[in-house]
Amino acid sequence: MIELKLDYVLRDMIISALRYALGRRTYITAETSELIVENRTIIDKRMQQVMLSDLQQYLKRRNEGFVTDDKCDYDIWQNLYNWLIDLEVEE
Repeated sequence: MIELKLDYVLRDMIISALRYALGRRTYITAETSELIVENRTIIDKRMQQVMLSDLQQYLKRRNEGFVTDDKCDYDIWQNLYNWLIDLEVEE
């Protein structure tokens, strides 16, 4: 098993995975959300704020009709957004 150093770049890769998955309408939506939730200990304040901002923009654009995806995808992202708001992270 390869051990990855948890650093700024790896955290940015997880943020990039979230951005990639938004609006994809595929299994990657659920897998990305699950990856984030299952690895909550790596989320720092910066990462939390960036993901919340990305999700907020997505949810707003979807509610305004600019993004069309399936309700199950919307529910996944809304649930992740709510989970991230309540997540207590270190600075």
